[in-house]
Amino acid sequence: MKTVIGESIVKMEDLTTPSSTQLYKLGKVIAVEDSGTKVTNRYMYMKAHTGLTAYQPYVISFGATAGAEVITAAPPTGGLGAPGCQVVVPKVAVTTAYYFWGLIEGEGSVLMTAETYAVGDFLQVITAGTAMVVDGTTGATTFSANTCPVCRAAGTTAVAKAMYLINRYAVIAAS
Repeated sequence: MKTVIGESIVKMEDLTTPSSTQLYKLGKVIAVEDSGTKVTNRYMYMKAHTGLTAYQPYVISFGATAGAEVITAAPPTGGLGAPGCQVVVPKVAVTTAYYFWGLIEGEGSVLMTAETYAVGDFLQVITAGTAMVVDGTTGATTFSANTCPVCRAAGTTAVAKAMYLINRYAVIAAS
């Protein structure tokens, strides 16, 4: 059973149902506890800057446009140094300009590149990335400024795989 902690006004079905109208305060963060796995996931409410692909990593951006103060963006071209960007992963496809709850911390899936990745590998988003890559070489579990999730399933193909997203600002590497 999943429970939204400390929030009775957020409907569980809204976590996977984007909306053309704003239903919650932009930037609102909620914690959802899964009593089976004992994991707490954190989600942030935001607006999609374009059509979003389920499980693809994006970054959170901020602006002064009414109704779009907290909005997604593609990872920056050319990389981005410190302090970096906060990564968000949508659990479902999201239509352009729709509002949704994006995963910012906890268990979920993320699109991976076609490279070798192992359980425990730290992952990163690279310039204009549409998938995660290993932060270094596979089997290396050195936490870096680029690290944003930890890989929870081994593989070698470009598919969505299990990960644990770390709620932090990560440097976006140029390559």
